[in-house]
Amino acid sequence: MFGSITATLLFIALIIVLFDFYDDFYNWFMRIKIGQKSEYNEWAEAVKNVNLKWALKGAPEVPANENQRLKLVNLIKNFKKDSSIKYWQDAALLKGISSNGNDSEQKASGKIMEKYIDVFTGEWKRNPANVDAAMLSYELMSCKYIDNKVIEPAMNYIADMLKGQFEAYGTIPYNTGIADIIFVDTVGMVCPFLIKYANEYNRPEYIDIALDQIKQYRKNGFDDKTELPFHCFNVDTEAQLGICGWGRGCGWWAVGIADSLKELIDCDGLNKEKAVLLKLNIEFLDRMKKYVKTNGAISRMVLNESLYDSSASAMFAYCYSYLHSITQKEDYRETADRITGYLISVTRRDGVIDFSQGDTMGIGFYAAKYAVVPAAQGFTMAAINNKK
Repeated sequence: MFGSITATLLFIALIIVLFDFYDDFYNWFMRIKIGQKSEYNEWAEAVKNVNLKWALKGAPEVPANENQRLKLVNLIKNFKKDSSIKYWQDAALLKGISSNGNDSEQKASGKIMEKYIDVFTGEWKRNPANVDAAMLSYELMSCKYIDNKVIEPAMNYIADMLKGQFEAYGTIPYNTGIADIIFVDTVGMVCPFLIKYANEYNRPEYIDIALDQIKQYRKNGFDDKTELPFHCFNVDTEAQLGICGWGRGCGWWAVGIADSLKELIDCDGLNKEKAVLLKLNIEFLDRMKKYVKTNGAISRMVLNESLYDSSASAMFAYCYSYLHSITQKEDYRETADRITGYLISVTRRDGVIDFSQGDTMGIGFYAAKYAVVPAAQGFTMAAINNKK
């Protein structure tokens, strides 16, 4: 009896150790011949197929910590637990789905929606608590395959949550547990949703909240010398916190003002506000050009030499391609193409974008591990779609 228990425990321990080994081995193996898809159309099709597959069947998990061992134990412990990381990963995958009327694209869009929303009631299956869900909500409303009347109750919930936070704190925090700290992520996750929601459901007061969030961050969250965003700032002390020029933080700002402009353009009037957002877009992306590396990469920390980050690079490929689409300025197209060249170089042979910075674990605690982050796949695909 004792011997069989010991054997069972040893067998379980072996499985746990082998799982850790397999995960590392698989990443190493899939990086063999990385960046070999040099023909653009072949590469774009491979990226698209992965994006659709993940939308349909679920994307790889982005670890919430950098524990390199006992991964199987962590996987079991977190099985079916909600994670705010999932919202913006799935949102980016949805952003990458084009509107070509393709049956597989329609099915993939519906799959993401049904993961979170009850199609019969239009309510969330589990009410979100964090602002990450606003980005997913924005992409759900923006998807041509989804009926916005069906999802209106869920959208109302997110809008009311954000409005309540704005009224309580004077701005929208990323985490109400530290409501005095405003992260740059909120501009990308919240502001496009608020403007889209206002226009879609005739609630114009939400536009003011979005523009105020952008205005506050531009005033208090940017470095005067470099004119780049800090990771966050303290509302009460006005202290700027975290890294100035964190690559993905710059991406959150760029995506937030780009998508906010896109939605504001669809609103009647508000010409002054449209001009302000267009100016912010142009000024920031013009400023960021000097931080795009010769090979097209955006670094994890753009103000010093650091590893390149595919997730930040994909966000900027999307933003530069969008700005080219509305201005027709060739230098924006050229910059988007240069960044795309880098993304091609870090695409695994199966079409997966590799070498993205993992999840950020707190102010000043940036992931050292680089792996697969589904959002990089979605933003890359969105940049490809802008080019069409």
